[in-house]
This record gives sequence, structure tokens and C-alpha cells, in this order.
Amino acid sequence: MAAAPSLRGVSSRGEVAWASGSGGAIFRIAESGEWQRLRTPTDAEGLDFRDVEARPDGALLMAAGPGKASGLWHVDGQGRHAKKLLDCPWADGFFDGMAFWDEQRGLLVGDPVEGALMILRTEDGGRSWKHLKDAARAHAVPNEFAFAASGTSVCVLGSALAWIGTGGIGGGRVWRSVNGGLAWTVVDTPLAQDREAAGIFSVAFADATHGVIVGGDYLLPDARERTAAWTEDGGRTWTLAQMPPGGYRSGVAALPDASYVCTGPGGTDLSRDGGRSWQPMIGVDGEQVPGFHAVSPPWLAGSEGRRMRLPN
Repeated sequence: MAAAPSLRGVSSRGEVAWASGSGGAIFRIAESGEWQRLRTPTDAEGLDFRDVEARPDGALLMAAGPGKASGLWHVDGQGRHAKKLLDCPWADGFFDGMAFWDEQRGLLVGDPVEGALMILRTEDGGRSWKHLKDAARAHAVPNEFAFAASGTSVCVLGSALAWIGTGGIGGGRVWRSVNGGLAWTVVDTPLAQDREAAGIFSVAFADATHGVIVGGDYLLPDARERTAAWTEDGGRTWTLAQMPPGGYRSGVAALPDASYVCTGPGGTDLSRDGGRSWQPMIGVDGEQVPGFHAVSPPWLAGSEGRRMRLPN
């Protein structure tokens, strides 16, 4: 029997949700309430789908890996038809995450290529992409990259706002754009730790001014120091959480009531004060919600193919 996949991507759209992960795994749940595993595209077998974006006509799936192991596919709602939209055009490239303002416009972020963080923009739903190399090169520093842990190191909001969180020895910074990624400003954050396995792993905003970042060091999963920070000025400045999550966290999302939920292998946490303090999330059974890799309310997805609905 094949090993259960490690699910790293999850995306919800109304009553429909998608999850994706290792071994080309694709899952979908619809109005029936039953998760179904869909067929892996023949040209994606064995790849690692670290991000998924639910669409009205199916989903976009992003594979992460060095060079040709990175790519982008569209699959229809039943998983019967798949079309590859993008091959990573760089041998040293590595896709990390994608986010969309609407059905047509979005960003795809990856590790540095041609001397700067890889930032691609689409205006046709992912069928074609433009490399925003000049905008990225203006702020390039050595040894900075994004993480593909849950595909959420990039976040967009409204019609043109975007944020990217980075890690690595030169990272722990937040990139911010107000014009759809065409130009960026960059600020340091308290999550910078000058270690290759540390930094910002996920970004979420409740509105244009209030947001949070989470991360830490995935090689030190229980270390709580510098694992979360918050902003109330749109990401221009960041303040460490006074009561951080229980350790390294790989995904964070805003909830409808402007609170936040974050998750990682060691646990799942909730903040009701804008990211200033975090407490373990408690399930309907009165027990702490376990750890996952990714969150897209109302769903969590994680190792061994696990999926769980967030408690109300």
C-alpha cells in the first residue's frame, strides 16, 4: 500500500475545497461532504503539489521543487482533465507559492533567479506569466528566499495589494506592493533569525492594514521565540507577538471575525487580538487541535493525508 501523502496545500471556495501534496496528490470535497482523491496529471506523477488555488472551473496546482520539478497545472472540477500551464523556465528555479486577486490576476513567487527573488505576474488566469525581474532586483540581497511550506508566503488583498514573506540568512523581511506587484517596498521584521531554515513561512491580512506573519525555524519546531508578529499599518512595521504560538508554524489565515488561526507540525493556535497573543485552539471535544501543514478556513490539511474542519 502506498504511503499516505503529506498535504501541504489547501484552498476553500464556498462549499468546495481542494487539498494537495506529495506524490502528486489531489483531493477535492464538494457539496456531498465527501473528500475524493482525484487522478494525478500524467506529467506530474511523483511531484510535490505545495499549493492549490480553488477556481470556479476547477483548481490551479503548483508543484514545488528544483528546476523542472516546479510547474503549474489547471485541473477541471472532477479532475478528469488537466493542462500544464507553466514549466519553471530556470534550472535553478524553485516555485514557493501563488495568490490571486481575482480570476485573472495573480502572483507566483519563487526562490531567487537571475540575482533576485522570482516574482511572476499573470493577467489571464495563469495561462501566461511575466517575470517582474526589475521590480524584484531593486531589493535583492544575498541568501534571501521564500518558503514553499504551505504555498502561503505570498498574500494578496483587494485589487492590487500584495505581501511576500521571506526567510534564509538574508531574509525575515516583508515585501509590500500597492500596485499589483509592479513595484515593491521591503522592511525588516523581528522574525529575521539569520539562519537558513528560519524566517517567515506564511502571511495573512484581515484587511488592508491589519495582518500577521508566522514562521520560526523548521529545524527547531518547538522553539517559540520569534515565530509570529503583527502589523496595523499595512505591513510597514511589525511587532513581535507578546504570547507567541507553541512553536514553528507553516500556515496562517484570517477568519471572518478578524481573528487568525495558524498551524504547523506541532500544533494549531488561535489569536483574537490581531496576532498579539496566541493560544492553542481547542476542538469540539475539548482537546487541543493537533498540528497540520496548511490552513484555508474552514479546513486544515497535513501529514499522512489528514484533513480536519476547524471547530466553530
